[in-house]
Amino acid sequence: MQALTFQAPVSGRLDALVKHASGLSNTRARTAVTTGKVFIGGERRMDPSLFVPEGTTIDLRPNAPDPARTEPMGLRLVFRDEHLIVVDKPSGLISAPLPDSDEPSALHAAYKLVRGGDRPRNVHRLDKETSGLLIFARTQEAARRLREMLDAHEVRRVYRCVVQGAPKPPSGVISSMLLRDTGDGRRGSRPSTFRVRPLNTPDPGPSPGYGKLGITRYETVMVKDDRAAVEVWLSTGRTHQIRIHMSELGCPVLGERVYARVGGAPRQALHAARLSFTHPLTKEALKFESPWPADLGGVTPLGPNW
Repeated sequence: MQALTFQAPVSGRLDALVKHASGLSNTRARTAVTTGKVFIGGERRMDPSLFVPEGTTIDLRPNAPDPARTEPMGLRLVFRDEHLIVVDKPSGLISAPLPDSDEPSALHAAYKLVRGGDRPRNVHRLDKETSGLLIFARTQEAARRLREMLDAHEVRRVYRCVVQGAPKPPSGVISSMLLRDTGDGRRGSRPSTFRVRPLNTPDPGPSPGYGKLGITRYETVMVKDDRAAVEVWLSTGRTHQIRIHMSELGCPVLGERVYARVGGAPRQALHAARLSFTHPLTKEALKFESPWPADLGGVTPLGPNW
């Protein structure tokens, strides 16, 4: 099999077009697609039956790695050393195993990316539908230090989301006392504790009484029509914190189904885009970025390359 770039002479199935251009057999052309060796517009396409319009440029790259081996369950390795790994999690994959469940998780996939040493340990999580950057520790000491850093707000986590409407004010610091159940079976802010302060305000302290303090900083990047692109970064990491706070601000994340009923996206339009912290053992300054995911490319007012 040789590398090949060609334009589809007619519209049709991807595997059939690869077969026609390369001279491969039906089976080998299909295998080339399903093992991640065919690209359209720089994006790997692995569905042999994908309909491809006439004139589309197709790349056949025989040496491209099989994602089943290099990206187990769609999990992409971003960084790895003997202490920790950073991965890019796809939407639809839970971060860690659930009790009494055999559902696949990012932690299971991370096992396959570790070469020797201890198995990864979970130190923080992303919602199942949220994509983006996630850290796993590879040693007990790294896990302890990373959790301490997260508690001390020494890990900067920046999310990108698309929300319904335009946030008012366009930037700020949201704080509230978050509850597991506000009386309707859902998480949310304790009544009278939701506040929005100017963005340059230091982290506020907790309100007297019950609940856990949640602090979310946000800044609107662009507003177009009925939606806005927003960057969010966390001082605390409570369950569903961004989704709750944006909904209570009046601008729920597109695709939200629990704290509002919002369409406009194939899933929650929320992505863990940037991660920066000091390595807990080597003290190296680490910075990572994950591009806006392809499945949300048509959702953001900034276009697919946000």
